[in-house]
Amino acid sequence: MSRQTKSPVPAYCPPGGMFVYSLGECANSLVMNSIFAFAMLYYTKALKLDPTWAGIAMSISIFWEAITEPVMGHISDNTRCRWGRRHPYMIVGGLLMAVCSYLIWATPEVFRGSQLAIFWYLVAINLCLRTGLTLFNIPYMALGFEICSDYQGRSRIQSLRWIFNMAANLAGPALAWSLFFQNQDGVRGTTVAANYLKMGEVFSVATALFVLFVVIGTFHRREDTRHSLRANNPGWFQQFIFDMRQLLQDSNFRWIIVFSLVMCLGTVCVSSLQMFVYDDFMNFSGEEKTFAHSSTMVGMAFGSLISVGLTKRFDKKPTVVLGGMVGLAANLMLALFFLTGLVPPGTSWMADGTTVPLALGLFVIFQAAYWLGIGIAFPVATAMVADVSEIHFLRTGVKKDGGYASIFSLTTRLAYALGLTVSGYCLHLIGYRVTPGAEAVSHNPAAVWRLGLVTFGAGAIMSALGMLAIRKYPVTWEVLEALRGTKGISPTRN
Repeated sequence: MSRQTKSPVPAYCPPGGMFVYSLGECANSLVMNSIFAFAMLYYTKALKLDPTWAGIAMSISIFWEAITEPVMGHISDNTRCRWGRRHPYMIVGGLLMAVCSYLIWATPEVFRGSQLAIFWYLVAINLCLRTGLTLFNIPYMALGFEICSDYQGRSRIQSLRWIFNMAANLAGPALAWSLFFQNQDGVRGTTVAANYLKMGEVFSVATALFVLFVVIGTFHRREDTRHSLRANNPGWFQQFIFDMRQLLQDSNFRWIIVFSLVMCLGTVCVSSLQMFVYDDFMNFSGEEKTFAHSSTMVGMAFGSLISVGLTKRFDKKPTVVLGGMVGLAANLMLALFFLTGLVPPGTSWMADGTTVPLALGLFVIFQAAYWLGIGIAFPVATAMVADVSEIHFLRTGVKKDGGYASIFSLTTRLAYALGLTVSGYCLHLIGYRVTPGAEAVSHNPAAVWRLGLVTFGAGAIMSALGMLAIRKYPVTWEVLEALRGTKGISPTRN
């Protein structure tokens, strides 16, 4: 087992450094949130692929990531290079991710002749895109653990990273409704394949620029690892298996993994299905879709912002539980107003001669509240991963930030795959059908109602299960500082 050095004093990252690092999250956001938001729409409405097959095609790559992400974490942790163990992979993976984020929307005509051809094209491009994402994201996340390791600072840098994620989502996928998917001449913009291609061109260029910015801007934080001690185990594979088993046996880490899996599954189901809710359940116009979708980014960004203060006041686990409670309550309110018919979609209210879009307003408020809860919980959960990684280092003397980051990332990917598969199957199960030349489900009110039920129900149920999953997580500031004290590290709290 290798013994690696680390500063005995928790590293503090100044606000400017946090800003530069966190801006790299915009690359992840543009790629992943555009896929979350529009991939199911593109392949079902524009290319007429069956929803079940579309969900399976976009989730198959997770089996590839189940191998590549842990391997990437191990490789990055053990890289011996003058340019550090993170940055070389970030530049190669980030640029590959940018190219594939264009190709996923650029389905050649030769593949559009049959459902099978579209399916396999989508599978192939997703495998390439996920490879690039792994090469970029695992070292990027581990770099964040390293450049800021004080207890509250970890919450701040992860909060800022999620704020930038939502800012890019707001300026990209949310605004895309108005920029690229306006209805024209009675034709819905989401049924026109060329609209997705225009979006892909813009987003892929922006992704490449953000990748270059974060690699250059954080390059001075690299660590020359050429002289780090190598493992004494007989082979690379044996060392990899040993490391993965050790990390998975970390009981503190397992609580975070279960929580993240459950909560991510809920958010993927909601984010995939809410696009159909905009289109078919609420019958929003293009501008209303932009407004509604933007509220999710604003809610999550605000949740990420206030999570720092909540963590400082209540510590991390209570903050995460609070986020789950907000998400649960918000989805129950959506169900109460819209599934019961208490407020039918399109309902307006006259106030002093002014028409107030009551249904739109209530939907936006409670949808934003759900994402506010997610925004509170997720940055704090990521900071928890950095805490347990440090505890592992303090106990063993071995740095495994990349390994912890890879398993945490893989958990979210597995939730993404399962969520897309479940979403596609649910669309099929509720009777959602795409008929060439006809508006999907416009003739089937029962399927539309079930669409709302599944969407609001997924958010509520997964929020409740997430709170149950995290309840036994034991690490607090006092626990970590006590362990640091045994190593002669002075207590710090910002």
